[in-house]
Amino acid sequence: MKKIKLALTLVITALFAACDATSSDSLTLDSGKAFKSTVQLDEKSSAESVLSSDMEPQIQEDFNTTDWAPLITRTPAKQAHEPFFLPDENVKKIRDFFNKNQNRKQIKNRQFEETAYGFFSVIQYYDDTILDYSLDKVNNKYFVKMSNLRGNYQPHEPFNNTHKDAVYKMLNISGADNPEIFFQQLISSPKITKYKGCTVQQKQSKYAMVDLTSCEFDNRTDLSLYNPKSKP
Repeated sequence: MKKIKLALTLVITALFAACDATSSDSLTLDSGKAFKSTVQLDEKSSAESVLSSDMEPQIQEDFNTTDWAPLITRTPAKQAHEPFFLPDENVKKIRDFFNKNQNRKQIKNRQFEETAYGFFSVIQYYDDTILDYSLDKVNNKYFVKMSNLRGNYQPHEPFNNTHKDAVYKMLNISGADNPEIFFQQLISSPKITKYKGCTVQQKQSKYAMVDLTSCEFDNRTDLSLYNPKSKP
């Protein structure tokens, strides 16, 4: 019996590791909480006994990998996309937003780092909502690799007044002429429900696709900007 339990633990651990390896989420501060699983061998067990051929038939009979597999979804914003270009005036808006004297009662952490090759910026609010941008500088032009505002799962009211400035700034940077109206149109747009456990809403702006994705199973709602052209 101990051998069966140990073998099941190893298989479950391998499944979770494989799941984590396929994730395309490149988030920096939250990235979801890391899942750690350890296996401890007692004195009467060993790796050889677990992997012995006499255990394999029992594992195949008693363990259904389909039932145990963690829920995985590949929503549009989670896939790999080509970076999109931003004009200098929009890049300046990002810098100004992250460097201005914002309400410190709302902000837990703030980070802004810039080199000759681009910059990366993050704001973490006290409710654990996180806003970040990552831009590469190539031949004096800026290309957005990542832009996300992500918070807890709230499909009906995805972002409250605390995050209004961040929401409207993202939409303004994406090329929306009237960010407030654009956002209302986005949350009123048809919901794409073919991704299990998630709802996706999209609206094209001047420079980027604006994507609002809410997934209940990982307790996240993301507002993302990306190039609708995916990487090959």
